[in-house]
Amino acid sequence: MKLTAILLFFLFFFLGCNTKENMKGNSLSTNIKDVQIVKDTITITDSIISKECLYQNLSKTNDFKLVYYEKYSGSEISNRYWDVIVYDKGKRKIDSIRQNLNIFSSSFVNFDDAKSYLTGVNTKRKVVDNYNGGFVVADFNFDSKNDFAIINDIGGTGGPFYSFYIQKDNSKFELNKFLQDSVIYFPSKIDKTKRMLITNVHEGACFIGEYKYKFEKGEWKEISKKLIDICKEQ
Repeated sequence: MKLTAILLFFLFFFLGCNTKENMKGNSLSTNIKDVQIVKDTITITDSIISKECLYQNLSKTNDFKLVYYEKYSGSEISNRYWDVIVYDKGKRKIDSIRQNLNIFSSSFVNFDDAKSYLTGVNTKRKVVDNYNGGFVVADFNFDSKNDFAIINDIGGTGGPFYSFYIQKDNSKFELNKFLQDSVIYFPSKIDKTKRMLITNVHEGACFIGEYKYKFEKGEWKEISKKLIDICKEQ
């Protein structure tokens, strides 16, 4: 195996999501208080490194398996992507989603920071630079169903970019292009009462852009935006 792949394999042992990691009979155990992981494995082939975690406490009705892949062409990484496999609590597979990932380092992939606004997992963790974790379960369209957001790009000064998947009546998940392409960042506030998503994004050294999106008649609309001068307030 190429040297790069070998080095990345050992790097994975120090990244999150470890109640148990297995590779040809070897194991490493660490304690996780908030994220409940049932299975954590690393698999290496000649062209792909993958790591997976199964989460059982991010939802009251679903379990989520998150699989991270690095695909190699020779010694260079040609593609990074996620697979999200969704199960009901009876362990029946409901859906499978593949999401490309545009990052330059696997050190940005941390399974321990999965979050759920429906069960409270990791919601007390401090949010830095709009990073809410790599995988977040929430109700974005206020219909009491599980939705999820997953990081797709490391982004820039405003923070990472997310793709948003909405659960439909048939229990499957559908990418919402407006949330992915227009909202882009994970909301700093999800206002269920007003049916609004609010993002706060750094725009230069002294300004925060506040954007409000309202969900009505089955779709989101941007209803306001303003710049907040944080230098002036100081």
